[in-house]
Amino acid sequence: MIKRNLEALSERERACLAHLQEAERLGVSFSRYCRDKELSMDQWRWVKRALVRKGVIEARRWSRRNKSVGFAPVRVVPAVTPTACRLRHPSGWMIECAGLPTAAWLTALVSGEPR
Repeated sequence: MIKRNLEALSERERACLAHLQEAERLGVSFSRYCRDKELSMDQWRWVKRALVRKGVIEARRWSRRNKSVGFAPVRVVPAVTPTACRLRHPSGWMIECAGLPTAAWLTALVSGEPR
């Protein structure tokens, strides 16, 4: 936190600054601090933004939880052959083909002819 212009602050802004410092001392987020102390987060958030605009405190861009920790592990697997044709029947059965079936095969399938 930047310590300047403290004399020009209102009583509410000084109280907010005290709450912010206490939350920092306890090592908890300001929202957690407000919940624990049963303070109205909406009111204090508004005052906190005023303190940021006045340059009394710095705006926090990223919380500690959002910081990048490095690369995520990646597992490479062989490519799966894409399905070129999928036939679904309303009763629930499904036929998947790696390639497009011939028109004669589809005709036989639909007509129920034995193959």
